This record gives sequence, C-alpha cells and structure tokens, in this order.
Amino acid sequence: MKRVWVLGGTTEGRQLLSSGLPILYTVATDYGAQLAGDSPNVEVRVGRLDQRAMEQLLVKEKIACVLDATHPYAVCASHNAQAAAQKTGIPYIRVLRKALSDGEKVVQVANCEEAAAYLATQEGKALITTGSKELAAFTVVPHYKERLFVRVLPTSDVLSSCEALGFSAANIIAMQGPFSQEVNTALLRQIGARFLITKDGGAVGGFAEKLAAAQEVGARVVLIARPPDKGSSVEEAIAFAWRELGPGDVPRFPLWLDLRGRPVLVVGGGRVALRRAATLLKCGARIRLISPTLAEPLPVEHWAREYRPGDVQGMALCVAATDKREVNQLVGQEARALGIPVSVADAPFESTFYFPALVAQGQAAVSVCTGGQSPALCHALADKLRQNWGQWVQEEEQP
Repeated sequence: MKRVWVLGGTTEGRQLLSSGLPILYTVATDYGAQLAGDSPNVEVRVGRLDQRAMEQLLVKEKIACVLDATHPYAVCASHNAQAAAQKTGIPYIRVLRKALSDGEKVVQVANCEEAAAYLATQEGKALITTGSKELAAFTVVPHYKERLFVRVLPTSDVLSSCEALGFSAANIIAMQGPFSQEVNTALLRQIGARFLITKDGGAVGGFAEKLAAAQEVGARVVLIARPPDKGSSVEEAIAFAWRELGPGDVPRFPLWLDLRGRPVLVVGGGRVALRRAATLLKCGARIRLISPTLAEPLPVEHWAREYRPGDVQGMALCVAATDKREVNQLVGQEARALGIPVSVADAPFESTFYFPALVAQGQAAVSVCTGGQSPALCHALADKLRQNWGQWVQEEEQP
C-alpha cells in the first residue's frame, strides 16, 4: 500500500495527521514525535535526514507523494526534500503558512548574523525568540550573557546547548509556545527588553501576538526575513495527496445505520445542507440544523445562529455544508476528534463518510456514492435508478 510522506514538526504537519491519509510522518526530535500523538494510519519516525537518506526512503517506502510541512525557515530540509523528490520522480508539494509581516514597523534583517550585528551597535536588553539552533550567532554581541534572554523549547538537549554557549539559567526561558500577547508583554516587561528578535511564524506561530506585545511595551522588533518560498494550504495539500494516491481498488464499505430518533447535526442553511437534512429526515433522524438563515423551511430543530465550537457534542452523525470553508473545516475537525462520523460537503478528504445519493421506497433502498470524486456521476446513476425503482419494487412485491 502506498503512503504519503509528511515532513512534520509543525502545526501544519499535525493537522495533516487527522486527514485520514496513510502517512509516514518524520520529525527531527523526540519532542516533535510526542506532539504528533497517535493517529490511525500514521507511522511516526524520528531523525534528521540528508538528501541521500530521503531518496532511499522515497523508494523503499513506496511513497506516493511528499507533503513538506516543515517550518517556513527550515530551508535546508525543504531543499533536500524537494531535490530528493525531483530525483526519484515523486510528486512534491510545499505546505506553507502565510506570512503576516510586510516589513513595515520592524527592523528587517536577512539572518541571525545580521540581527546580532545590529544588536552589537545598540544598547539595552533583548528577548530572542528565533529558536535554539542559531543562538551561536548572537554570542558576538558585547556582554551577551547579561544583555540577551533566550526563549527556547523546554527539552534537556536544548537547555544543554544554551548553557554550552554561555547563557546562564537566569537568562534562559524554557517554554512551549505559541504564546498570548499577555504572556509576551509580561516577559518583555520583566526583562526590561528594548528589542525583540523574532521570525515571522505566521498566525499559528503566534507572530501577531509578539508584534502587539512589542508595540505595547515600546520594544523594537528585529525580524529575520522569511526565505523566498511559495506553498499551499493544508487543505490543498490533502486534496493533492488523495489525488496522487488514486482511487485504489478497495471500495468503501456501505454501512447502513438505523438513525431513527438519533441526534444528527447539519451545519448550513443552503441548498446542499437542506437537501442532505431532508434525506436524513426521511431516515428518521432527529435533526438539529444550525444556520443563521434557511433557503427554505424544513420541519427540524433550527438554531438560527452561526456554528460554535462544541456544537457537535452528543451527536450521532454530522454534516458540514455551509458556504464558509473555515466553518466546515472546524466542524470536521471537532467531529473527528470526538469519533463522530462527519461529512464535509466542500472537502471530501476531511470527511469520515461520504454522503450518498439515496434511492428508497419502503424498506428497499440503494445508495450511490463515488467517494466524493464525481458528484455528477453519482447523481446520474441515482437518477437512472429512480426511473425504474418503483417498477422494480412493485414487481418484487407481487405474489
């Protein structure tokens, strides 16, 4: 069986683990493996790989495609992965979070060496939040042991490397982020920092909270510029991976559920949501429909508001069919986390079941599904069945 290779260790990498894809997930550290947790169809491996090792992995493990979800600043790892994929002829996609800074209101430098050179011309304390790998660059700053405070991951190897560079325990802040604006503000004030050295880790990296905190306390932001790179969203990467895996020769098992009287959540009030709610209503489900408005009335329990986190609690089944991608994604994530079957209308790859076209009369019923690959074919097959269904049922019921 083919798998998808995910280079992880980031929020995006962990999001890919809940996609249902068969994944080989590699991280550089044991800490990254701990954060990955346990997910179905996922094998986690720890260790840094050079390009040659990556090429061997791609061939040996029968990888269908590569999803590079390493940190935006992990230039070497991304370069090696892309080169290995190109050499072995395996499709590659970069999963990249959006940058938040446009370079205004910050001192922008190319790398940590330039940041250190800038600090060397200034006076005052600084909080460094660039990670532990490049701290050696800052040891050229005059009186760095007293002036510089470093925020790093709370692992023994990281702490040892900081101490080996001469940073004292009083100047090492070992915490796992991302951090709120309030935490950043408190740290900057306690240190008395005039400078914040950071990278643009995007929204999930807490970059906006760092900028806001620095502005609040009057600290100057020294920003390590992002390497020039282009990438795709997590959702685009998942869709890409499913296409590369192909439909395979294993059909889905059509499980027939008794939904009579059971609570089912439908999120959305448009045509697709109401059509699916009507189908579930025919099957005896007790529908709760969440949407500020409805395209047309439906005899169900209607909560006239936006979806809120936690609304999936207690449901036997969920359908996410709004016109908002972020809402559908949230419903899918929460339902999957709770083990609730969920169909996400605009992203089949985020679903744990595919919503079929149902052809039924009495107890006789047939469902048609193409695994989300061809809705048009699904509807066409269902229409053909409906044209003859009544006659077939009547013929079988005659004595």
